[in-house]
Amino acid sequence: MKPQTLWTIVGTSTAVLSGVVARQSLKQTFRKGVFEPPINPDEDDVEWRQALLWGAASGMAVGMARIVGWKLASAGMRRTRRSRRGQRLLARLED
Repeated sequence: MKPQTLWTIVGTSTAVLSGVVARQSLKQTFRKGVFEPPINPDEDDVEWRQALLWGAASGMAVGMARIVGWKLASAGMRRTRRSRRGQRLLARLED
């Protein structure tokens, strides 16, 4: 496996996972404090304020979580490449 392919797999999976976790935790926070997050903002019973607030909050939280996920994956890959054990593992994966 090429190093670029390995990085793409690790970085993307970390970013996706952190985005999912952020969205689920934001849903729980909204349910406890503000309102029930709208499943479909286009429904008639959803107010504009709720739809806009949920869209802005979830977009920002998921975007930030994805960036943090990419940065953590990048730092982990750098640490792995620096250690002897990590170099052996990466050599096996690259074959």
